[in-house]
Amino acid sequence: MLSSLLLAAAARAQDGRAAGDERLTLRGEAGLEYDSNAHRVELIAGAVNPPIVGSLVQRLVLSSALSDVIAGGQAVSMNATLAGKLFDAAAARDEDVAIAQTGLAWQRALRPGVGLGLAGAYYEAFQRASTNLVDALERRDFRSLAPTAQIAWQVTDGLDLSATAGFRWFVFKPDRDFDFQAPTAALDVHWARASDGGADWEASAGASFEDRAFGGPALNGNCPAPGFACAGPDTRRDAFVAGRLELTRVARVLAGVGYALQDNRSNSYGESVIRNAFSARFAAPLPFGFMLAARGELVFANYPQPPPLGQITVGTSTTVESIDTENRSSLRVDLSRALTDRLRLVARYTAYVNELAMGSPVSYHRQTALLSLAADVDR
Repeated sequence: MLSSLLLAAAARAQDGRAAGDERLTLRGEAGLEYDSNAHRVELIAGAVNPPIVGSLVQRLVLSSALSDVIAGGQAVSMNATLAGKLFDAAAARDEDVAIAQTGLAWQRALRPGVGLGLAGAYYEAFQRASTNLVDALERRDFRSLAPTAQIAWQVTDGLDLSATAGFRWFVFKPDRDFDFQAPTAALDVHWARASDGGADWEASAGASFEDRAFGGPALNGNCPAPGFACAGPDTRRDAFVAGRLELTRVARVLAGVGYALQDNRSNSYGESVIRNAFSARFAAPLPFGFMLAARGELVFANYPQPPPLGQITVGTSTTVESIDTENRSSLRVDLSRALTDRLRLVARYTAYVNELAMGSPVSYHRQTALLSLAADVDR
């Protein structure tokens, strides 16, 4: 999708549009949510487990996006988001979190059908401190910074390719041993076929790689305490490979299927994992102006070595993109209705269960229900 946007921006700039062809979008959303498992607690068979806390949550999101075609066959775009979650239950207030996210991109048409883009992405979560040791170590409190460069080629009218290279700095603030730095690379292909009055089709595939060098030691499993891992002499290194395939049919009803692979090869005991995720999504208009959208994902995980029960692994084995990201099987259903040209009412239900790993002693259940009001300004 990024390569398609890059080529579109480059094409507009190549066509010689005048500077000042700017577009500004502002969005605000406020809502009330119920979270049945605020601390995202996993239950381990045979262990003493912490209590599961449910809580009402106030959510607020403010975002903006600006794009402009400037002189010299170039285009720029930027976006910024501020968001927050406040938990009502006293036992869940250490889950209060604020989010800051911003991105900046510059695109240039090198020649017809070829575009160059430079971009930077920043994401940071600021979570309230906790006096509970376990909760303090598992806070989703992190910073991610990723500059990238991309070349995109329009092979035909409906087919484009892109190659991306960059670097990523990740800081996990509760435990700096989980900080990492990684060169990144990705290849993507996108195909689209539009029809007159019929269904439109889109397909995409991509692969990415991160070579992660961590700030802390690699663990080994030969420790005196069974079920625990201890630090070894080497620094931890992960080779994180991800791939995806998606196919979407767009008509009066949108339907799509997808497959994603995450393969993390680590020299740290218990951190290697292969995840296979199968997804399906659906969207359709309903009577009285309502819109229904649903997405389900079934995740199968294979751990070559059993994850040690005494090791915290938050945000390390997977690419953390959002405070709400979970690498678990999930179902999400949205029901929305436009109240005016700029106001939309949204009801959302999401359920998470633990990934399907054979013989796992860990169980996980979490449900959220959200009612929010969103306002958009586009000029």
